[in-house]
Amino acid sequence: MSNSWIEDQYGADVAQLAADYKSKKFGRRAFLGKLTAVGFSVGAAATILAACGSNSSDSGTADTTASGDTVATDSAPKVGGMLREGYPRDVSKHDPITTNWYDPAFSAIYETIVTDGLDGDTVPQFAAAYEVSADGLTYTFDIPEGRVSHSGGVMGANQVAELLQIIKDTSFIGGVSTVPMEGYSVEGNKVILKMKNAWLGALNPHKTGYWALANVDTWKAAGGSDPKSTYGTDTADGTGPFTHEEWVPGSHTLVKRWDAYPGSNTPYVTNTGAAYLDAVRWSVITEGGQRATMLENGELDTLLGPSYADLERLKSNSDLTVIQHPEWSGYQLSMNRDYPEFFGDKLTRQGLSHALNRQGMVDAILFGNGDVTYGPFPKTDRQYEPKVESYNQFDVALAKSNLAEAGWVAGSDGVLERDGVRFEFEYVVEDETTQKLVSEAVAQQFKEVGVIAKLRVVDRAVAFENQSGVGREAAPMALFFWLWPVPLDILVIFGSSETIPVPNFSHAVEPSIDAAITQWRLAGTPEAGIAASSNFQLEWADTLPYLPLMNQYATFVHHNYVKNWAPFVWNLYPLYNDVWLDQ
Repeated sequence: MSNSWIEDQYGADVAQLAADYKSKKFGRRAFLGKLTAVGFSVGAAATILAACGSNSSDSGTADTTASGDTVATDSAPKVGGMLREGYPRDVSKHDPITTNWYDPAFSAIYETIVTDGLDGDTVPQFAAAYEVSADGLTYTFDIPEGRVSHSGGVMGANQVAELLQIIKDTSFIGGVSTVPMEGYSVEGNKVILKMKNAWLGALNPHKTGYWALANVDTWKAAGGSDPKSTYGTDTADGTGPFTHEEWVPGSHTLVKRWDAYPGSNTPYVTNTGAAYLDAVRWSVITEGGQRATMLENGELDTLLGPSYADLERLKSNSDLTVIQHPEWSGYQLSMNRDYPEFFGDKLTRQGLSHALNRQGMVDAILFGNGDVTYGPFPKTDRQYEPKVESYNQFDVALAKSNLAEAGWVAGSDGVLERDGVRFEFEYVVEDETTQKLVSEAVAQQFKEVGVIAKLRVVDRAVAFENQSGVGREAAPMALFFWLWPVPLDILVIFGSSETIPVPNFSHAVEPSIDAAITQWRLAGTPEAGIAASSNFQLEWADTLPYLPLMNQYATFVHHNYVKNWAPFVWNLYPLYNDVWLDQ
């Protein structure tokens, strides 16, 4: 079939991939990988491949896709070499229980008990299999016998169940995000999760880095949840294909191949033994332009999150491949309610929201590589409620009207005042190019309606500390970028009154949002889940515990000699066991 048919059916980007495949820029395996990386199921990718016809470059070593179909690689995998990856944020400690963020190194050091499949379903990773009872009250995970962690410590059902219970009870997000879970027990080589009620969200947290399978004995020996613990900094002990070697905040993280790795149970991971790569190094590069330059100069092999200003140049470079897909993420502004003189009334918060030209920021800062958010969810989410778009539209006249109705009056210098208080406050942002650009744009737009947000740029750790304080110890306002594969799971902990001061950085108490969260926790059917999700989004858009701004497209770039580095739409970060360097 012609490329015009492919473009009509699947869009211009897929048609271009097809044209590149036909011109032998890469083989079948790479073509299938690129299609699945942007969200196509294996079946859909096979249909597109069939439409392209044969390609004489499809000679080489036979391999299989996740569906079991035989395809051909461009050449045989090579063992050795270090993958050098650029990362746009500072690195987080490699402790799933006490970290406040998880980075791509978690995908190398750790496995989770289950993970996301290529179609957005759930598939095993560390577990050999899992099943859910008909009433939705029991989840059973089969734990392979004889498995050990990097240290050689036993990783059987008892160790896994103990760790998961600790995560549920004590982790940064565990308790609030898993209220419907009763707890974990063991029957032979099976871990049993019992539920208080049937809940659609039970498996979602288990797929994230916060539920990564660490050796619980090593974790406790290093200090456990003690703030002085060295777990995740000096040492980490997982079951993934790479071992923790170096963690240097502000600089890099380094992992090395675990030669004893027995292989993943994830069906689309084709290399079932030790990794091909000797090591992976993630370099912290917070300046956007520098990230692209280092990649182009050969100082990096792969890159997460280039500056969008550099994207077209990177796409035009025939030595590079750019992968983009929708991202479940968002930029939002916290508004600390313990500064009631600024953010205590809804009318003021709505006035601030109407002052923001979200589409203008998407166009100018993301170069169109994202979308506006008027409620908590990005439009890409399957449960997105479009009715939120009736809220928070850009309207300067309405912004000024709302602020005036709330009692704010312009002083002699144009800055708003109310009850003797100037509308002027400190505004914290992480030292990273895109976040700084967003924050500067927001501050300028607030100024247009008489509000002064004094920007303070700090490193990532300080930014988190500034948001996490009790009462007025926390910053009045801060920009927060969240990233999570299921938005509702993470946003409920940002908005729940149970999580003040962390991670409800706004210290917001909204009974209607709490009620929607309770509704979600009781959702045992898709219909109930959709209803709870819709209520949550609409209440958020109206009451504004945070000011939603926009989300961005996930963007990954790699040199063409990097093989099988294939981030896909359902996972935040690539997996690394199949990756090799053709150099």
